[in-house]
Amino acid sequence: MKNPFHFFQIRHKLFAIFVLSNVLVIVSMWQVFQWSFDKGFVSYTDERDAEFVKQMSTRSGNLYFYYKNWDFLVEEIRQEVNWKKAKLQNMRDLIPPPSTPNLDLIYPSQYFRTRFLLFDKNQKPIIGKGAFKKVKTEPVIVNSETVGYVGLKSVKELVQDHTLRFVKQQGEALLLISAFMLTIAALLTWPLAQWLSTPICSMRRATRKLAAGEFETRLKVKGHDEVADLGRDLNNLAKTLDKTRQARKRWVADTAHELRTPVAILRGEIEAMQDGIIKMSPESLESLLQETMHIGRMIDDLNQLSMHDMGSLDYHMEPSNIDEVLQDTVQAMTRTFNDENIELTLQVEKKTKYALMADRDRLFQLFSNLMNNSLKYTDAPGSLLITLSKTADVIEIHFEDSSPGVSNEDKDRIFEQFYRVENSRNRATGGRGLGLAICNQIIDGHNGSMSAYHSPQGGLGIKINLPLNQQD
Repeated sequence: MKNPFHFFQIRHKLFAIFVLSNVLVIVSMWQVFQWSFDKGFVSYTDERDAEFVKQMSTRSGNLYFYYKNWDFLVEEIRQEVNWKKAKLQNMRDLIPPPSTPNLDLIYPSQYFRTRFLLFDKNQKPIIGKGAFKKVKTEPVIVNSETVGYVGLKSVKELVQDHTLRFVKQQGEALLLISAFMLTIAALLTWPLAQWLSTPICSMRRATRKLAAGEFETRLKVKGHDEVADLGRDLNNLAKTLDKTRQARKRWVADTAHELRTPVAILRGEIEAMQDGIIKMSPESLESLLQETMHIGRMIDDLNQLSMHDMGSLDYHMEPSNIDEVLQDTVQAMTRTFNDENIELTLQVEKKTKYALMADRDRLFQLFSNLMNNSLKYTDAPGSLLITLSKTADVIEIHFEDSSPGVSNEDKDRIFEQFYRVENSRNRATGGRGLGLAICNQIIDGHNGSMSAYHSPQGGLGIKINLPLNQQD
């Protein structure tokens, strides 16, 4: 069976919680009041009764010593009872009360007279009704002999039987005050519940808009509590979703643009061969092969980036010496750099170990891409300086090439997919705008970081930080 409370809105739930809380407080106050009376007032009266019972025992003993029996008290009680009956039968007659000097001597207060109990020496009741074992008694001793017992009815018994007027009045006053306070609390709680639920309702509407694709939705956030923090997080989520949508659009557009050019070239050359404009020759087939290889490399790069984004790109981590991997890469690229008249230099701090857990093949790919990037975009004669150093926490690698450099805007965007600086947007360089993006993904797979800066040699500088581990 479904809980009907689930169908209420949050403002109704808050209102119900506040009201139920107030009811719980009121009930608790009433219980505390009852407990306080039982443990406080009744205990206090019991202590006082114990003192009065001792006094009545002494006074009753003195009277018994004089009269030699309890008949005098029984007679006074009988006269008092007859007077009360006669008064009730004829309320208009002024009947004077009987003289009860002995009773007045034992307990001068009428309050104690209604509670007075007298038992004989065999514990049988003489005056009043009550079981001997259930009341507090005191023996009446005359000449070292117990002649009877005096006692008082318990205040608690009177309360249970007649409901003490004071307690009843206080209870009624407490209930009246509680009802008034509950009404005030309900009147104040409803607008408070409305106010507390307003930002939550706004977030609900904003969330629905985001689900509908309206990523420009933003909330007006005020305050610094948890609800305000949730609103800011929702705004950040909307901003991130908007950026992701723009990036996806740009990705699709850039991918279509990059693939359109080689496909158009292939189509044009094939149609020209079909029309006989271009003769089929080894040179023309080589041109088709180059465009096909260009498309294949781009597809491989896109596949690698997508695999990293999905978390399915494998990294085979093993203890590796970064300096060895870097030296192998430099050795493999030295001849190519010499052919392009660009000086390649590697500087490594000696007497230092550069061991950490890494994927050697991915690092080789990383260093190769960075060197190829400098090779493509550095004017000859030029230079590329690679430095390897180590601090207490990270291994630092710097790639600094000579001119041309990049602008501040280009420097901050060169790691984006398909992004290429203006002076390199030509197919002669063979760049696809994916090399540095792949490098950034490889660094991310090693929990490192990569940033760009202006090289002191006038070109582009790339800084790589690889965190050390315990095997270092």
